[in-house]
Amino acid sequence: MLSKHTIILVVGLVSFVGSARSQETSGRPAQNVDTGSGATNGTNEANNPVNPMLTIDLQNYFVPSPEGYSGRIGDQGLLRVSVPIDEFGLHQFVRVILPIDATATEQGGPNTGVGDLTVYDLVLFHAHGTTIGAGPLIAAPTARGFAYGSGKWQAGAAGIVLKPFDWGLLGVLVNYEHTFSGNNSGPVGQETTVQPIIHYNFHHGFYLRSTGVWTFNSYYHVHDIPLGFGVGKVWKRSNGDLVNLYIEPQYSVYQSGVLSPKWQIFAGATFKFPVGRRQTGR
Repeated sequence: MLSKHTIILVVGLVSFVGSARSQETSGRPAQNVDTGSGATNGTNEANNPVNPMLTIDLQNYFVPSPEGYSGRIGDQGLLRVSVPIDEFGLHQFVRVILPIDATATEQGGPNTGVGDLTVYDLVLFHAHGTTIGAGPLIAAPTARGFAYGSGKWQAGAAGIVLKPFDWGLLGVLVNYEHTFSGNNSGPVGQETTVQPIIHYNFHHGFYLRSTGVWTFNSYYHVHDIPLGFGVGKVWKRSNGDLVNLYIEPQYSVYQSGVLSPKWQIFAGATFKFPVGRRQTGR
């Protein structure tokens, strides 16, 4: 089963990266997104989740003493690959997400496994400086076991509203998914996530951030509303590549359900690469 999951991941990543590279070699620049004005442009570009650049996110949630498992540690790593695609007159942003979980429910022996692979496609529109996007979402049952995923196919939708300012970004990203097929006896249910996006920029690529993901999950009856406050730093290379490092402690003002976190530490690194005509330094 592990080799099957690996094949799915590799095929997906190669397909999306290939699409991005084909746009780059054709010399067709991707659709621009308004990112504000002034010296903070690079910081907004690096933090904009739908900025039209090939994006690789390496992220991690560290969760000490989740509900019901005091003294144990949960951990979730996330690999995200995002690709802008301009076809048929539509500006789209396709994102592939693969979680790797270390569950607190297992004590002793291997406790790390791959979760469900999620893909969604946002069709983007721009109105009065605001980016609005919506599109379909599907999740494949690639999880190692019931402790790591639903074990069923899931479908739903994703949406985003984002407004750039000179001082930073303000927006919200919403995902909804519902089980519709599967071979195991796991629960049938739905999950909704709401992620407020707030960034405040300083000089030299430094910024403050708050991006806690609110989760409402009926599979495991888990509800969690974290509020985050963190910092980050963006570096922009002369060729247009962006590197973004950040850390954000998050405290749950409301939580219920086994394994829900009272507090957690979110950290990550984001790498963005232009997929149109690459910029060149002087």
